[in-house]
Amino acid sequence: MPAGDSPLPADLIPNLLTLLARTSAALVGYYHDAESVTVDRKADRSPVTTADRSAHAALAQGLATLTPDVPFLSEESSTEEIRERRDWRICWMVDPLDGTREFLGRTGEFTINVALIVDHVPILGFIAQPLEHQCYLGIPGSGLWRCTGDDFELLTELNPGLTSGKNVRMSASQRHSPQRVAALIELLSGSGLPVERVNAGSALKFFALVDGRADIYPRSSPCYEWDVAAGDALVRAAGGQVLTAEGLPMAYNHRDTLLVHYFVAAAPSGLLWVPLLEGAHKLFKESRDAHASNVVEGLGNG
Repeated sequence: MPAGDSPLPADLIPNLLTLLARTSAALVGYYHDAESVTVDRKADRSPVTTADRSAHAALAQGLATLTPDVPFLSEESSTEEIRERRDWRICWMVDPLDGTREFLGRTGEFTINVALIVDHVPILGFIAQPLEHQCYLGIPGSGLWRCTGDDFELLTELNPGLTSGKNVRMSASQRHSPQRVAALIELLSGSGLPVERVNAGSALKFFALVDGRADIYPRSSPCYEWDVAAGDALVRAAGGQVLTAEGLPMAYNHRDTLLVHYFVAAAPSGLLWVPLLEGAHKLFKESRDAHASNVVEGLGNG
């Protein structure tokens, strides 16, 4: 955790884990009571539900109580709040319900993503999986934990090692374009190893990286920074990396847009992923340009 003049209280992590456990329980309540959930469409035509808004309100209020001097940026933030963000050196970056389509589709693969951003870097990340009542906590440079118990108070430290190197396991969503997935598999086959697809929805693709079930997660369709930041903190805490199309570490809340066109998240490995995937961002440039000019259904929810 940051030291010195940090505005963060010493008991932040246990209190935030409790907040995430209670917000998770509320989302599970909505999940099992479908009639209580109304669905609207946002400007980009992606769905937003009663559950999204409820989780946003709970996390906004809870984080304001825990860290009143740290601003809050969420997928459900207002246009005015998003406009003010460039003046923030430190902020919470939150997706209160990542995988709204998975939530509505009854797959169970939805998460709550919370990251603390300081000087464009995620220094703390939480991803809660409500239906499994667990949360992953990552502090880059300090460690990675799986949190269980009623209030996520039971912490088990995870010690991910280097991947086996026998094959390349690529994390992807069932909703990702089959053509793009096939093209990425072809690029990764340049390693000379068999390529295996590991399916996971929402931010659970980051879980696959940090618990040893996958080696790489290349994202070739647009999403937003709040979809990535918490997972980035987990991957960094595990010794991996999340890179831009240029092969640089992802940075947050420093551009005019929060849209992310392409990134590669990789578990600790002896393989050099960047050369293998250096053509991917060019491969999907036409698709990215189409997304930028006409935001399509599903943006930020894959």
